[in-house]
Amino acid sequence: MRNSTLAVIGLVIFSLLVLLLTPAWASETVAIYRRLFHARSLKCTFTLGTQGDWHTGQLKTSAITGEEFVLHFDSIDAKKGTARLIGNVGAGDIVTILTSRGLSFIEETSVGNLNVTTVFPFYKEDTQEFVAVTSRHLLLPGEYGRSPYPSQYHGTCQVWE
Repeated sequence: MRNSTLAVIGLVIFSLLVLLLTPAWASETVAIYRRLFHARSLKCTFTLGTQGDWHTGQLKTSAITGEEFVLHFDSIDAKKGTARLIGNVGAGDIVTILTSRGLSFIEETSVGNLNVTTVFPFYKEDTQEFVAVTSRHLLLPGEYGRSPYPSQYHGTCQVWE
C-alpha cells in the first residue's frame, strides 16, 4: 500500500513539473491545432499559384497571379470524414481527412477530376488565418484531344462562424 501511495505522489509531482516547465509555445500550438480541428466551417482564399499545360505533350508551366478564388468548406465533421464544399459553381459533399499534419478535403467533380485542399495548423504571420494549399488535378478536352491541366494555389483559411 505504501509503495502505491508513493507512486501516485510521484506521478502527481511529475505531472505538475511537466505542466510548469512546458514552454508557452507548446500551449499555443495546442490551441492552434484545437481551433483548426474543431472548426465546422472554413472560408479559404487562394491568390498565388502555378499551372501546368500538357496539351502539346510537353509540360509548360506558368505562374498564376492577379486571380483570386474562394472555397467555403462547411458542415465539417472530421470524425465522420465529411464536409460540404460551397464554390463558385455550386455545392457538393466531399471527403475530409484529419491527420496530425492538417485537415484535408478531397472533391471529385462531376466529370471525375479531383481537387485536394489541405489546411495546415499553422498561421500566416501576424494573423489568425491558417496557411492552405489547393491542387486541381484536371484532365480537360482540348484542341489535340484530352490533356492534363493541373494547378496548385496557395492561400489562407479563416474559421467561419
